[in-house]
Amino acid sequence: MMMSATTAMGFDDLFEIGDIDTFLNKAQEKCRHKLRGKTFAGMEKEDVTQEIMIKLYNALDKYDAEKAKMSTFVDHLIENKIKDMYRKCMSEKNLSVVNAVQLVCTDLGASDESDGTDTALTLGHPGFAFENFEFVTDIMENMKLNDREKEIFKLRTSGYEFVEIAAMLGVSKARISQLWKAIREKYEAL
Repeated sequence: MMMSATTAMGFDDLFEIGDIDTFLNKAQEKCRHKLRGKTFAGMEKEDVTQEIMIKLYNALDKYDAEKAKMSTFVDHLIENKIKDMYRKCMSEKNLSVVNAVQLVCTDLGASDESDGTDTALTLGHPGFAFENFEFVTDIMENMKLNDREKEIFKLRTSGYEFVEIAAMLGVSKARISQLWKAIREKYEAL
């Protein structure tokens, strides 16, 4: 496979001659290389790559050749955006959605804690964790939960089991089960 002359060029040369398509393709490959082995809660690597590429494209007009080489500018921008995406993915809002549990048990004979074999009700749109958070928050507010129910809802949607929540709040697992049932009933009444 033969490489074209522009493909072998560095970021500085590509930017100087105005070959933005090759420049962006090269930046995208660099980005994918930097993302190898990294995981982002609720986001695909390709989504992170796209976010980085949008940031890079929008920042090109701010580049100042007197301050740094283009290759340094691209490297720093990619590294900083990866850090931003980590912060965004690890935010409490995102983790509440990514680790969300089923609110409504669709198998009427099932126990309070699902064994994973029943069908879950999907809230929002799968694959849109940040938008789903807003959707779930709106539902939670409309359910008119009291402070204790909100606390349990938040812990449960963060991935905690009934036993763990009970230990944190100093009550029995049965009491948490009872409160979770009340939360589900409020949800079903919406």
